[in-house]
Amino acid sequence: MSGYLLRDDAPLSEAVWKQIDEMVATVVTKNLVGRRIVPLVGPLGWGVEVAPLSGFAGADEGYVADTGEYVKLKQLESGFRLRLKQLAMAEQTPYGLDLGAVASAAAALAKEEDAKIIGGLLAKAGQAALGDWSVPNGPFGAVAAAVATMRGNGFDGPFALVMSFGMYAKLASLMDHGQREIKAVEKLVEAGIFASAAIGDDQALLLSPQPWNMDMVVGQDIATAFVGNEGLDLAFTILETLALRVKRPQAALLLS
Repeated sequence: MSGYLLRDDAPLSEAVWKQIDEMVATVVTKNLVGRRIVPLVGPLGWGVEVAPLSGFAGADEGYVADTGEYVKLKQLESGFRLRLKQLAMAEQTPYGLDLGAVASAAAALAKEEDAKIIGGLLAKAGQAALGDWSVPNGPFGAVAAAVATMRGNGFDGPFALVMSFGMYAKLASLMDHGQREIKAVEKLVEAGIFASAAIGDDQALLLSPQPWNMDMVVGQDIATAFVGNEGLDLAFTILETLALRVKRPQAALLLS
């Protein structure tokens, strides 16, 4: 795959490539939320363009998985540039190479990936009442009711909960008789509580993220490619290809 990324065409040493790759890995690992929840399939390679989407239907002899359609993998990209003068300064002075542009591009790609994965789950989710998250037991009661709904629909968990940063702050700040509300909610969602910019304010997304319910197909995993020279600048792009597969839409429930 590295040949397709044209990395050998860039006038960079192995040490500089290592710095770039480590920065990308550090930033996306810190920022990505969807990958921490939804099971991954792959990476399968950049040449894989579609993935089969299975559904489940009842039959006289039991349930059966049926592939009724295919979903297309989408390519996400985020670009950055390095100036040749910066590279020269890094080699000739003790200041090192400023990788702020790399970090910014990696953060933008992570945001776009979560928008696709979590946004795709939001689009498929059913609806439930959010309740009042400004009072003790408000979040616990709302999440408990949503979990009961999910269990009534045949989902046994473990469940995960994704919310906006503002909602997370509300949950984390609530206390009742010396007990933090977030600790009570954590007992309902054993797969974890997460905050993401892909979730709107006054929303929380409850998921049953088992691979038979949903997964994320990765063709080309996150990698940095050399695009070419732009004057005395070097242009790069961080790219990936992926698709979200929601096999059982009832495995996502939006509290709003």
